[in-house]
Amino acid sequence: MNAPVGDSAAAAVAPWWRDAVFYRVDLRSFADANGDGVGDLDGARLRLGYLELLGVDALWLTALTASPLTDPERGRGVDPVLGELESFESLVDEAHAAGLRVAIDVTAQRDLVDRIGTDGHEVFATSVRFWLDRGVDALRVAVAPGAGEPAGAAVREVLAELSPIAADYPGRGIGVLIDESWFDGYDDHDGWDIGIDLRLGRTLFDAAELREVITRMLASAEMLGVPAVWVVTGEDRMHPVTRFGGGATGEARARALALVSLGLPGIVGLDTGEELGLPSAGGARSASPARGPMPWEGEEPSFGFSPVPGGWWPMSVEWAPYTVEAQLEDPDSTLSLYRRALELRKEHPALRGDQVSWFGAPPGCFAFRREPGELTCALNASAESVTLPPGEVLLASGALEGDRLPPNTAVWLI
Repeated sequence: MNAPVGDSAAAAVAPWWRDAVFYRVDLRSFADANGDGVGDLDGARLRLGYLELLGVDALWLTALTASPLTDPERGRGVDPVLGELESFESLVDEAHAAGLRVAIDVTAQRDLVDRIGTDGHEVFATSVRFWLDRGVDALRVAVAPGAGEPAGAAVREVLAELSPIAADYPGRGIGVLIDESWFDGYDDHDGWDIGIDLRLGRTLFDAAELREVITRMLASAEMLGVPAVWVVTGEDRMHPVTRFGGGATGEARARALALVSLGLPGIVGLDTGEELGLPSAGGARSASPARGPMPWEGEEPSFGFSPVPGGWWPMSVEWAPYTVEAQLEDPDSTLSLYRRALELRKEHPALRGDQVSWFGAPPGCFAFRREPGELTCALNASAESVTLPPGEVLLASGALEGDRLPPNTAVWLI
């Protein structure tokens, strides 16, 4: 098995996750290799080349493990619908060979700990070590409090268990999904490296509200000494295109917010299909409105998702323009915008620096600068075009109007 990427002295210089872009692979929705209509581990492995092409740094596998209530291995088994443990290990090996990190979810369910007895803490620690020993580069720990237990108390107890484990695995990242209502109550990050704050994913497309949320998230992260995390499609939330009204307006706003989030210092989390500008797949068959299958290629369902027609979710022929194949050929597509933004984020010196300075802007707009990198990002969330800030345009989320920034558009300048 390949070792985790850069799992050595590099961790002492700068943690790899501080400015990483994670791509959340919803395994059931990503790619089906065995033809049962449900995405699986082998399907994800066969599509690793796409994630390389996209330009992300890590894949974050969700819903990997079997239910802890039915899993005799207690958090150390792969959901059999997705494949075997050997399939997971092959995926990790090939991802590392491609220079990609791998993150997975681990749930600390306090009610479960109570049910399985006094060895619950040991079971959780053993599960965490099990996955780290298999080359996983990062864990996202979702903490579910027990009945009648405050969320903060549950998380603090779990963090106390994580601290000695983290010390044994330098260079691995441990992220904790936490609630922003008590995020600011921490004064250290002992036992964890990434605080996953999802409030950006439920913020309206309003410049003042977005600026306030971004400012608060940056301040919280700075206080704790951890990177901010920007996720515009949170777990169990609609894709941005749908959340911002759908149609051309929703698409323009989603593209603009993508440029804003990718221009900020810290970690970015992308959802499956977000980079394609997919609308949310609605209907009563899913607990989440954003989990339709990934459209890869072709003109008819299942668009390369599965070798057989159909699948776990009906797909409309109207999704043909959204396929990866179609968008790779279009320089103005949402996929092309993400690829260019990710390339600039990784390579351009302007996108450096951990500080953000805000500038004056017209009503319904904002502008900030990354320092000392000197990238300026401006957003127009108003209904009227406004004058562009000074500078050379590096990238825009939509077509500009001469020296004017149209509504629902963001721009990077240097």
